[in-house]
Amino acid sequence: MNVALAPAGSPQSPSLSDAVIREIHDSSVEDRLATAIAAIAKAAPDRTAIVHRAGTPQQTAIDYGTLAARVLELEQRLDAARPIGVVAHAEQVESLIVITAACSRQHVPLAILANDAADSGHELEDWLPLDDSLEIPATAASCVPRGEYEPVPPTIWVATSGTSGPPKIVDHSWDSLLSAARLANQWHALSWLLVYDAKRWAGIQVWVQAVLTGGCVVVPENRDPDVVARSLVENQVSVLPATPTLVRRLVSSADPAVLSQCRLERITLGGEAVDGPLLAQIAETFPAARVSHVYATTELGEVFRVRDGLPGFPARWLNRQLPGGARISTRRDGELLVQLSRDTAEVATGDLVEQRGDRFEFVGRRSDVIVVGGAKVYPKRIEELVRQVPGVVEARVHGVASPITGELVALDLVAADGLDAEGVRSEVLERCRSELEAHAVPRVVDMVAQIATTPAGKVPRR
Repeated sequence: MNVALAPAGSPQSPSLSDAVIREIHDSSVEDRLATAIAAIAKAAPDRTAIVHRAGTPQQTAIDYGTLAARVLELEQRLDAARPIGVVAHAEQVESLIVITAACSRQHVPLAILANDAADSGHELEDWLPLDDSLEIPATAASCVPRGEYEPVPPTIWVATSGTSGPPKIVDHSWDSLLSAARLANQWHALSWLLVYDAKRWAGIQVWVQAVLTGGCVVVPENRDPDVVARSLVENQVSVLPATPTLVRRLVSSADPAVLSQCRLERITLGGEAVDGPLLAQIAETFPAARVSHVYATTELGEVFRVRDGLPGFPARWLNRQLPGGARISTRRDGELLVQLSRDTAEVATGDLVEQRGDRFEFVGRRSDVIVVGGAKVYPKRIEELVRQVPGVVEARVHGVASPITGELVALDLVAADGLDAEGVRSEVLERCRSELEAHAVPRVVDMVAQIATTPAGKVPRR
């Protein structure tokens, strides 16, 4: 059920007790999420777990007591049905949390499929589908149950972000799902804003982290900058994990008077490369927040994070073991390679970097490169240049097919309210012609009201 939301400005919930922390730490990896929910519910059943429709007068909340009861009910249904696997078709965050916690403790393989992800075909056809009702469907009789003593390998399937094409399904263990969670006291009882897709790796990491530490997941009604800003203020959000695109939109377009009331302690950027001007803008807007940039993929998990306020990463990190155990290197063409441990092979990430002084900075993904008459063009470089033009709020560079050169550079522009859009367009083209090679100058420039983002919160390139 939904319960009334505590008024904005109320104190945060207290940290978890030593007894609760021990119970969570001592539980097995598969049991940990369900154990955390149950232990927190027993100690403080009214503690807010999830806020829905944040940023609007209709926002509501769900407490840990309600969440724990739903997990227990679903576990009983799963125990009776004994499915060989579950496919989560739920849309609500609390349903995803309940399904994940129940499946993990019941040792039932789980697939969390993003709406635009192609499933794995016949491999999931005998799995049990669960939606927001959490009811075992009538069609469950046709699903193949596992034997009473049949061992089931613990596994969770998650969709990739779709950066390089249609989202793919990646197989993980429960251990890899929970490995990035931080359980130290400093992470207890914080409010986390969820603007990532809750069914993708980055979004899952947010609600897993929040629930394991007795925190609150704040879900805004939508990604409109003013709605997001109100969500931050009214729910005393401490941690904002988001893509650079979504944070750029927030600091550029939300009401400054509302943003000034935010009490963010941490901002974690991920999913895209972050540039220096955005980092400076974030520091000016949220001076009290500690900012980190995480490099992670759905396939590899978190590889490293940068906390020094500069774009890219230090050049000295190359070819040496990082704190998490990974080792990074590059191909001759600048593609970043990651080796998670000595026992694993190097993985080509598709991300391109180049050395600038004592740092390596990301210049884009291999799949984003636009080839104009045989010459390579990197969209990120053009966007960084264009955003320096006064009056530009957002920019997106992508390739369009050309029968002569193969591709042409296209640019979508968002101008600030009240400005002459054509005047901004002219200034942008003048800057591009003066500072870019001829083949990199945009040949198609469209003034748009807003630049669409993918469900993962990124700017689409193709």
